[in-house]
Amino acid sequence: MPTADDVIKIARLFLYVKEAQSVGQNRGLRVESIQHWAGGEFGDSWCAEFVWMVLDLAYGGHPPFDRMQSCEAIRAMAQDRSWITDTPQPGQLYLYVNSAGRAHHVGFVTGVDPLTGIAGNTSLDGSSPNGDGVHEHAIAARVFVQYLA
Repeated sequence: MPTADDVIKIARLFLYVKEAQSVGQNRGLRVESIQHWAGGEFGDSWCAEFVWMVLDLAYGGHPPFDRMQSCEAIRAMAQDRSWITDTPQPGQLYLYVNSAGRAHHVGFVTGVDPLTGIAGNTSLDGSSPNGDGVHEHAIAARVFVQYLA
């Protein structure tokens, strides 16, 4: 079973991945490879697909949950499994949830003091949940998913 450090190290391997804006938002060879790996469609928002791909790699093809392309599906699954926590720890998932209670962005917690994370489809400064690549930055999430045993 991978540790939190293992998951974070794998996620950081992809910090070079950026969208090819010349062919469109959420597009580009590496982004489309992540989308394909997770069973998504080219052009999809891809933060959930990035999370699933990293977990698939970390768990040697046996991640703790099935392929998902939706942040809200991850939130609902975590709620059903009692994995939601308000105490962040490195390696956990973080979710940005809107005022209606629906998740719209997901990534991995990388630090707690200060609170930082790494995600796909985000901006360098973390201000956009639909950015241009994989970035590690400060996060303002309040919902965390503890999938690690």
